[in-house]
Amino acid sequence: MNELKIKQILFATDFLESSRLALDYAVVFAQQFKATVTLLHAVELSPSAEEAEGATSRASLSRIAAEERLEAFAAGVCRTGLRVKTMVEDGTPCQVILNAVKTLAPDLLVLGVHGIHRGVGHLLIGSNTEKILLTVSCPTLSVGAHVLGGVDLSLKLNEILNCSDFTPEAAAAGPYALLLGEEFGVPVEVCHVAPKPFDQDLSAAQQLADDYCEALRRGMPEAADLWCTPAFHLRHGLEPDRILKRAENEIDGLIVLGVRAVSQLGRHLHTSFAYQLLTRAVCPVLSIRAAPNDS
Repeated sequence: MNELKIKQILFATDFLESSRLALDYAVVFAQQFKATVTLLHAVELSPSAEEAEGATSRASLSRIAAEERLEAFAAGVCRTGLRVKTMVEDGTPCQVILNAVKTLAPDLLVLGVHGIHRGVGHLLIGSNTEKILLTVSCPTLSVGAHVLGGVDLSLKLNEILNCSDFTPEAAAAGPYALLLGEEFGVPVEVCHVAPKPFDQDLSAAQQLADDYCEALRRGMPEAADLWCTPAFHLRHGLEPDRILKRAENEIDGLIVLGVRAVSQLGRHLHTSFAYQLLTRAVCPVLSIRAAPNDS
């Protein structure tokens, strides 16, 4: 099986506590793969600050403060021996992150994800997070609000849970789950969100398994004897609530998740299973979106 190459890691931060914990995970992945880390922060200046910068050709106090805080983050990462770069860009966090992914083409994006909040703040934060998750082309490591702190810098994972909704798009996560399992020397468990046909139509369930496994074969032919066998995956389907309950309480490692785009309305209502999982899990979630021609 080919080596998983993570040489460039993009870490986006808003300087909140969730971002500080996510930085720890960015560091341990960078150490594991000997990768360069780019620290990114989005500056949203007030109209008066933008006007002052334009009139004086000098950085505003807000921009200077952001640059100083990001450099402080970078200094801490440099002390671990890693190569570090910094970027402060103008714009909304969502758009800045999407632009940076397009420009830098990182091998991994690392995000700190806020918890679920009520009201307008919940919709804004959730919509941006989910838009990033379902849009970026690179794998994304999301560290949610329920992930425990005190990261072991040797990243001794106990298990990897490969979770999908049994679609061909979700099969893109399979190779990453196996490769990370090999890299960290931990077992990989397969778990599917069982669709309704599992309960109502066995022939439909078999067709889903056939399509999913055909997509897997294209991405990981070496594992075809086990991971690309429909019968193997049909035995690993669970109700969404059971998977979410486990993610809230049991996982001591990493969840690897294949994601696919949903409707804009679905994004704003937070109906996608991927978003529910990353906001409730007690461990980080690595999400992989299949390329359009892979589905």
